[in-house]
Amino acid sequence: MFNYQERTSQTPLIVLRERGIKTDPPQTSVFSKETTQWMIFDSFMTYYEDTLRQEAEEAAKGKSKDKKPTQVVQVQHEEPIYSASMKRCLKIMERMIVQNAENDIFYDYKYYEDNTTDDAAESFGSVLPLWRFTTEKSKRKNVTAMCWNPRYKDMFAVSYGSYEFLKQTSGLICCFTIKNPTWPEYSFTTESGVMSIDFHPNCPALIAAGCYDGTVMVFDIRQKSTNKPIYQSTVRTNKHTDPVW
Repeated sequence: MFNYQERTSQTPLIVLRERGIKTDPPQTSVFSKETTQWMIFDSFMTYYEDTLRQEAEEAAKGKSKDKKPTQVVQVQHEEPIYSASMKRCLKIMERMIVQNAENDIFYDYKYYEDNTTDDAAESFGSVLPLWRFTTEKSKRKNVTAMCWNPRYKDMFAVSYGSYEFLKQTSGLICCFTIKNPTWPEYSFTTESGVMSIDFHPNCPALIAAGCYDGTVMVFDIRQKSTNKPIYQSTVRTNKHTDPVW
């Protein structure tokens, strides 16, 4: 009891040891797939047709053999990528891209002001060129007439022909719009050169054209599938043979 020693100095130290084991990571694979709206629609239509077919087969089994089996009507649907709504969306996107690419020109067209103070300029005026409307079909042809649409103020029609009597070529009618000056909205070809053109005052979709050989035609721009006129004067209708100016 008289042999006193400090107890803390005799406390053994516990050394902590760590042991780690490294293993290989588990094998992984990346899988991705893009699903569009029309793919979902096609899958749904296929499932719907299969359901109708199974119901018709079950109904035919339940009936007597003397009766005729139920005819399954397959649902015909239009491809979304070739639909009219897709074409309309693409046309709007093309117009927006053209307007963004030619933003300065459109602003000049909207806010153009002539600040010249020259006396000659005041008497004669000035012209600001903005767009150039061209197409491959109108090469080597003369612009014979031009008219604006009475309802759509941004659309105008141009007729192409030839003023030379010995060099007559085929004619062309193009409908351009300021919203997209890179390509005509509608185009019609004729056997003879077009000398005059005009829109109907009350029906803006109808275009009357007079040709060099005396033919008078009426086109409907709503009929995009055909290039033929809805009305045309022929020899049987006693048409004249002089150019329609």
